[in-house]
Order: sequence, then C-alpha cells, then structure tokens
Amino acid sequence: MIIQKSKINVKNDLVISYLDNFEDSLFFDIETTGLYWKNSHLYLIGAASFENSGWSIQQWFLDQPFDEESLLNEFSKLCKGKKRIVHFNGNGFDIPYLQRKYSFYQMENPFTSLESLDLYRKARPFQKLFGLPSMKLKSIEQFLNLEREDTYTGKELIQVYTDYLRSRDNSRLAALMQHNLEDVTGLIHLLPLLSYENVKKGKYTVQYAAFKDDILTVGLELQSSVPVPVSENFGFYYLSLKDHRGTLKIYAENCVMKHFFSDYKNYYYLPLEDQSIHKSVGAFVDRDHREKARASNCYQKLEGTFLPQLNERFHPVFFVNYKSKPAYFPYHEEMLLDMEKLLPYTYDYITTL
Repeated sequence: MIIQKSKINVKNDLVISYLDNFEDSLFFDIETTGLYWKNSHLYLIGAASFENSGWSIQQWFLDQPFDEESLLNEFSKLCKGKKRIVHFNGNGFDIPYLQRKYSFYQMENPFTSLESLDLYRKARPFQKLFGLPSMKLKSIEQFLNLEREDTYTGKELIQVYTDYLRSRDNSRLAALMQHNLEDVTGLIHLLPLLSYENVKKGKYTVQYAAFKDDILTVGLELQSSVPVPVSENFGFYYLSLKDHRGTLKIYAENCVMKHFFSDYKNYYYLPLEDQSIHKSVGAFVDRDHREKARASNCYQKLEGTFLPQLNERFHPVFFVNYKSKPAYFPYHEEMLLDMEKLLPYTYDYITTL
C-alpha cells in the first residue's frame, strides 16, 4: 500500500462560514474498480482534515489489490475522533460501499458514530436555479468556477488503474492520485453551496418592500453570501440572489377574484348575479332567482389588485376558481410595513426552491 500525505491550501474562513467545529470534520472520497462491492474492489481513499493548525490530505493507494482490508483499517484510524464526514453523493455510493466492505471483513463500521454531510444532496434541489443540465461533480465545479488539472472520469480511471498494475508506470499512479486529491480538496471548496440552502432555510432578513407597476418587490439581506449570482422566473414570482442580497418579485393580478364561503349550506346562489348570499338575506329573494349553494359556487366576487400567496397568511382569501392554485389576497399598502406577516410570506416562496 502506498501512503501519501500532503498539505493543502485552504482558507479557514471558507470552512468556518459553513461548518461549526470544522476541526471535527473529515472530507473524503473513494475510488473503486466498479459499482457493486461484491465484484469490485476499493483501491484508493483520500481524506482531508484540519490538523496542527493546517489542512492536509492523506491518501491510501492499493498497489496490491488483495490488501483491501489494510486500506479500510487505515481509514478507520483517521475517522476516530471525528464527528462529521463530508462527501459528494457519499450517501448514495461511497458510504454504503464501504459499509459492505467493513461487514465483509468483519471490521467495525466507523460511520456509525459520524454525522453525514452529503453536499450533493444539499445542492440537488437547486439544479433549476443553477441552470445545470446535471448535478454531477464536474458540472457543479464548473458552476462554482473551480478549476481542475485532472481530466479523467471515475470510470476512465478503472482502466488507468488496471494499466498501472500491469506496468507500474508512475505517470499512471500520478494521474490516479491527482484525480482523488482534486475530488477531496474540491469538497472543501464546494461548501459555499450551503449558502443557497441557508436562504431556503429562511436565514435572511427583509430589508424593504415596495409595490410598483403591479409588482411587489421584497429586498432580502442574506446571512451568508452566495458564491455565484443566480436568478429564476417561477411563473408568478421571480427570485434573484447575488452576494449578500436577494430580490423576490411577486406579480399581482388586476382582475375579478372569488372569495368562497366554507359553510355553503347556509347560502343561496343567485345565478343572475353570479354570487351567493346568506340565507338570512336570501330568504327575501324570489324562489325562481335563487338556488341552494354548492361549495363550487358559494362565493362573492371582488374586482381589484391581488397578490398570490402559497399559504393563507393574508385574509380574506380569494381564488380565480374553486380550489384553483395559488390563493390570492387583495393588495393593501399597509402590508408593506407588516414585517410580522411579510417575512413568513416571503419564506413560503423561498422554501419552494
């Protein structure tokens, strides 16, 4: 087994911004000869951690395929004392693969006591916002403007590893180690992806709200700066994020909306007026001009300016038609000052990301 340890240049501010107690974190990635643990083997693990006031990466490479157990043992030693494991799609592949191997060799599973942070799963909900065709690692690295020297895919490396075992060519070994090193160090530089999740979690404040040209514009101050400006139109609202700022624009409708009464059995529907009135009043209307209201026609209409709402935070609630989405409410200038309702109103939109 070949063991290689090297220092890596990481700005601690980058990590501190997104990880509490980052000294307890271990960033790792593995390389295997296949996807199924029974007919493939592990040949390389790389892991980065903060040690002695600096960041370093340790790599274990199997130059003899039968020494897999020793490789697993070395990785377990490094996991001890750590509380968090950080990876990219490790929940989907790396961790289950290693767990199977530990079980096969009847070794203690080091993951049982570790919190798992999968950066792929954190980033996946934002694919549309990022404008990416896929959420593969290299696509996300390009989105974040992260450069790589390595050009191989994990699949291509299997042949490189096979060629190395046959030839013992150091250039092939260097290519294998470089790919893994960039995968691991790249994980640290993927941490700013968590800033988008912070927005989705509501880690922002509302700075202002303004209504003009039938658009409600809400300015946001983000708790953590996003690394890449993004924007997306979601139909009846628009969101943009840049640095520490966010802008949410919600489009109003100038039309006639319907407010539906839930207790429709207490109402009459008036076909000529196309609205419902309470029976206490409708009793005085000619029987030929009234009928028992149904849930779908028990409404009163209002013409005005309406804003959509994903949850019914502002009342009365209006709809275009019965059970149509979204719900609406009449715009009134006072809402621009009601932060107690405005903040959760914006949060309803942000959480749909």
